[in-house]
Amino acid sequence: MKKFLIKSLFVFALTLLVFSCDNSKIEDKSMSSDKHEGTHVKKQDCNDVHWSHHEGEEGPAHWKDLCDAFAACGGQAQSPINIVTNETSVGTNLNQIQIHYDSTPVDIINNGHTVQFNVSGNNTITLGEKEYKLLQFHYHAASEHTINGNHYPIEVHFVNQYSDSDYSVVGAMFEEGTANELFTEYLAEFPESKGEYTSENTIDLEKLLPSNLDYYYYIGSLTTPPCSEIVNWYVLKTPIKASKEQIEKFAGILHHNYRPVMPLNDRKVLSYNK
Repeated sequence: MKKFLIKSLFVFALTLLVFSCDNSKIEDKSMSSDKHEGTHVKKQDCNDVHWSHHEGEEGPAHWKDLCDAFAACGGQAQSPINIVTNETSVGTNLNQIQIHYDSTPVDIINNGHTVQFNVSGNNTITLGEKEYKLLQFHYHAASEHTINGNHYPIEVHFVNQYSDSDYSVVGAMFEEGTANELFTEYLAEFPESKGEYTSENTIDLEKLLPSNLDYYYYIGSLTTPPCSEIVNWYVLKTPIKASKEQIEKFAGILHHNYRPVMPLNDRKVLSYNK
């Protein structure tokens, strides 16, 4: 009897010990889960990160959190901005944009975020003593920059590079008017989803810009991830024309691919008139 009692007490004590250990494991898991709940872990590799111009977890408000290399999207010198014309200052040290654009073969790509024309050849702009090479131009609908709080239906960006840390982007707005020659020729060929169109034809690049190159200038960033703050922005004052039908068709392809305006913070917007 005595041996049976001792054996029963031993089994009971062992059961309590096992239950206590199991509970400890459950509590540890629960504490671990609570510790990490709601914490967003950035990815180091941004190559496979999907981002969007639209609201949601992959939209502009969250670009900075999607991966390490997108952190600049939360910076203090971001683009686009709202340009308030009566709050700009005359840029006494600004230079006229010297355009040395010639021609390029037709190479149109829809990369899922924009319709872009890749450029080859020696097409440059000169600003002061620096010469920047044109890499590509692409479109946003509606415009990314706003003027006195108002969007234009389309904005085109001519991306020119001096070095890996020095870009000058010329932005031009579109307004409704006469048919646009480039759109007349190639709008039907613009890929409406991811894809590419090429031809042996060439484009006269200089004709794509207005004759008046007066502009607003400020220091900012790329308007898409990684949002690097390496851009001198030249937003032209004179819009480009396109017909109502062309604007509506192009807007339907681009699907509101514009970043909302960002705070100006302590930056200045300068105005240049020839």
